Amino acid sequence: MPAKRVAAKVRAAAAHSFTTDSPQSTPEWLDRLRRRVQQETPAKREWAEKAAEFVLELMDLSETALSDAAEAPDNWHAMFRAMRSAEVLEQIQKSDPLARAFLDGLDAKARLIEQNGGVFKTEQVADYLGITPQAVNKRRALRQLVGLTFRKRGYVFPAWQFTDRGAVPGLEQILAALADHDEWMQNVFFINPNTRLGGRRPLDLLREGEIQEVLDAAREFGQHGAA
Repeated sequence: MPAKRVAAKVRAAAAHSFTTDSPQSTPEWLDRLRRRVQQETPAKREWAEKAAEFVLELMDLSETALSDAAEAPDNWHAMFRAMRSAEVLEQIQKSDPLARAFLDGLDAKARLIEQNGGVFKTEQVADYLGITPQAVNKRRALRQLVGLTFRKRGYVFPAWQFTDRGAVPGLEQILAALADHDEWMQNVFFINPNTRLGGRRPLDLLREGEIQEVLDAAREFGQHGAA
């Protein structure tokens, strides 16, 4: 069957799922989407239609590309991986020349987190430290812990800052020296090699108790914004 006819049948099925009250043999997630769209405002329904059309276009990508995207750790990154395929980027960049830089930046943040142990939710940190979630958020607000804003998940806490005895030594002092930088730049400082530390990562030196060396590097980082 020609590709255009297949796409037309898929679109018709998707449209039917949005308007039928009792869909049969419909995946649960598609039924949830249908019900949600029916409840939304006209503006949101219009956006949902465009989003659905975009997903249908992504379905034309290769099996390899979509299999790789499906292995992403969450829904957001599954979409980003699919969108970063060569053929999709070519189309996106026609509308927005900065699209690739934006997607690359999001992907880089995800890799930075994944390669350093992932993140903990507030409740997990509270259980680990033996304090309340409110106390965890207070420590974050006082720059005693690194908390990252990550999409709609609220604050999450990079795993690298914890040891089997609590927070890594010197963390609070270093965060005070990095107060002029946002949480993502603070995260970058700790886990990236630093030329002022002989190419070593600040985090590794802190784990060895070399707090003063890292503090000096953090103060220079805070003044000049460079590692």
